[in-house]
Amino acid sequence: MYGVTKVYPGDVVALAGVDLSVEKGDFVFIVGQSGAGKSTLLSLIYRGATPTKGQVLVGGRNVIRLKRREVAVFRRKIGVVYQDFKLLPERSVYENVAFALEVIEAPQKEIARKVSAALDMVGLSHKANSLPGQLAGGEQQRVAIARAIVNDPLIVVADEPTGNLDPDTSAGIMALLSDINCRGTTVIMATHNQLIVDRMRKRVVEMENGRVVRDERQGMYCHEV
Repeated sequence: MYGVTKVYPGDVVALAGVDLSVEKGDFVFIVGQSGAGKSTLLSLIYRGATPTKGQVLVGGRNVIRLKRREVAVFRRKIGVVYQDFKLLPERSVYENVAFALEVIEAPQKEIARKVSAALDMVGLSHKANSLPGQLAGGEQQRVAIARAIVNDPLIVVADEPTGNLDPDTSAGIMALLSDINCRGTTVIMATHNQLIVDRMRKRVVEMENGRVVRDERQGMYCHEV
């Protein structure tokens, strides 16, 4: 993204002149205080919002110029993982993951194959028929990750995916995201979890008041003096 500014109604400036480039296969932590602009930045990547000014290029396409009918096709390339899971409570684990393929009218054989592979990857094949309410928080987040990766996205965007989880469960989720990244998928994750960032030593982009104030390879949550 180049020169990106996002102003919400009421003249609330969420981003102010942000420049950020992420290469294919990268793993990036977005850190900063609440209100720094992390979630807004992520939403611009998957076209959940559009900038007030500037350009957002994903996979060589300017997402601002996408027509309405093109947005759904574009989003197939982006897997999104939320802090609160956003699972459909009345649908089984299998059905929640399959939903991401049903909305694009994928053939049933393809759905069955891809859902089975995604659930196997997150270690939840044995919970395919369970409802989300029957699962622990970490298991629900694994379902959300399976849904995010079932369509083989180029990028996984994760907004505080460990925010509601205990340290041991969080470590498992991060191991899973790291494995997904090792398979070639770009991962961009907003987090407040200092322990995770310091342990993994990936690229760290720090935001403050809507601006990028640090971009460091093999970084830590707080800048090393």
